[in-house]
Amino acid sequence: MMARMSPFARRPAFPGDAPVVAALVSAYERSLYGETTYTQSDLEVEWATIDLARDTLVLCDGADLVAFGSLHDRGELWRTDAYVHPAHHGRGIGTELAVALEAIAGSRGARRVQSGVAEPDEAGQRLFAELGYEPVRVFREMRIELAGEPARPEWPHGLVAAEFDVDRDAAAFHAAQQEAFEDHWEFRRRDFGEWRDFHLVAEKFDPSLWGVVRAGDEIAAGAICVAGRYGGGWVAVLFTRRPFRGQGVGRALLQDAFVKFWERGERSVGLSVDADGTLGAFHLYESAGMQPALGWVMVEKEL
Repeated sequence: MMARMSPFARRPAFPGDAPVVAALVSAYERSLYGETTYTQSDLEVEWATIDLARDTLVLCDGADLVAFGSLHDRGELWRTDAYVHPAHHGRGIGTELAVALEAIAGSRGARRVQSGVAEPDEAGQRLFAELGYEPVRVFREMRIELAGEPARPEWPHGLVAAEFDVDRDAAAFHAAQQEAFEDHWEFRRRDFGEWRDFHLVAEKFDPSLWGVVRAGDEIAAGAICVAGRYGGGWVAVLFTRRPFRGQGVGRALLQDAFVKFWERGERSVGLSVDADGTLGAFHLYESAGMQPALGWVMVEKEL
């Protein structure tokens, strides 16, 4: 029996597709949450870390781009992102895209594939379940709208907040962050070159928004913040090394981020967190006044 031919043309994404793909992702989020903060600028930051020709796939219905997917190599584990424009739901596009991305990952040596599905997207979760995926984790975007000037942070005794200096701090900050993140689910170590290219060479790199907490000559904790991301200020990284946990350093760093963004004129501050994590980050952010705005169920399949 001959396989059914797909009516959709496949190709990698091109840089010129950015406005259409950003609008597609925004439409998907808006269909589920009623609103979105996602912009083309956010997409372009994400695209800066991948090879479009190798690691993306779009499906087109004639001249219309109707779906977009990307692949992220993490060794034996690969992650995929897949979006179908809500105007084209119910046509089998999501299944075709997910299967195609899975096949590409498998052909490149993946042993496991994970993908994220928005929490309210029941159809998407059923689609992945029918393909043999199982839910393994939940992540949430949390956000706070700053109605007034935030209180200044209170730093634990013996710890000192400092400004981030690229020449002096970059290598030590990277090492401290990698060490702290070893306790995170599915952590993949980034070598210094990859980390530097992502954070320090980025167009929106602003060292004055970073946070460094020192215990003597060593870095105990830190934060990487970016302005104008996902609808406001964005706390991309916040960590405390294990010997310094339980003293309120994370709360102080978060409060410091609120203050820095407030002084920049940002009134909305967000971050992404592992809602199932054992380090208590979700509850910390919630107690600081942040509320869930978006959520994703991470699903996984062994190949």
